[in-house]
Amino acid sequence: MQDDVALIGIVIADRHALFRHGLIGLLRTARPDWRLFEAGSVEDLEDQLLVQKTALVLVDPELPQLCGTDGLRRLRTLFPDRIFAVLSDCDERSTILDWLSAGAQGYLLKSASLTQFVRAIDTILAGGVFAPASLIGGAVSQQVHIQTDPSTLLAQLTGRQRDVFDLLAEGCATKTIARRLNLAVGTVKVHLAGIYRVLGASSRLEALAKVHRQQMEMAPSYG
Repeated sequence: MQDDVALIGIVIADRHALFRHGLIGLLRTARPDWRLFEAGSVEDLEDQLLVQKTALVLVDPELPQLCGTDGLRRLRTLFPDRIFAVLSDCDERSTILDWLSAGAQGYLLKSASLTQFVRAIDTILAGGVFAPASLIGGAVSQQVHIQTDPSTLLAQLTGRQRDVFDLLAEGCATKTIARRLNLAVGTVKVHLAGIYRVLGASSRLEALAKVHRQQMEMAPSYG
C-alpha cells in the first residue's frame, strides 16, 4: 500500500454536497495517488486545512462564509503554503481575471470533463496557472491596459515587448502576433520570454493576471 506521505492532498470545498461527493468519487478512481477531502463551508475548510496535510484547495466562489475574492485573499494569508484554485460554473472573462488577480492559481469550470479536471489539477500542482480557453479566446485588453507610469509593470517592457503584450492581451495567438507585427514567429517567442521574465510570469495567463492585479491595486477608490 502506498505511503500516505507520498500522496497529494486535495480539498474540494463546494457548497453542494452532491457535487462534492460525485467529483471526489470520480477523481479517486482516476488518480489513486491523490488524497481527497471535502468541505461545505469556510469553517469546514479551515478545520480541514489545520488538521490535514494538503497541497491544493479547489474552492467554490459561493462557498458559505467565503465573501468573494476578499475571502480568498484571507485564506491565502492564513494558509500561505497551500495552493488555491477556483471551481465555478461562471466563464465570464472579467470574473476569471478577478479570481486570478486575487491569487487563485487556477480557474476550473464545473462543466469540464474528468480528463480536463485531472489535466488542470496536474498543471496547477506543477506550478502552472490554469484557466478556461475562453479567457484567451477573446479580447481582454480593456481589463489589462493601464497607464504607463514608472511604477507599473508594463513600464518595464521595451517598446516592442509592449506591442507584443498588447496583442497578447487581445487574445492573439503567437502566429497572429507575428503576422500583425510583421515579425518572425521565433522573434515573437523571444519577446514573450522577455515579457514573462520582466513580469515574473511563466505563462500568458499569469502575465495577464499579474498586470490585472496591479491595475486593481492602483485603481482609485471611491467611498
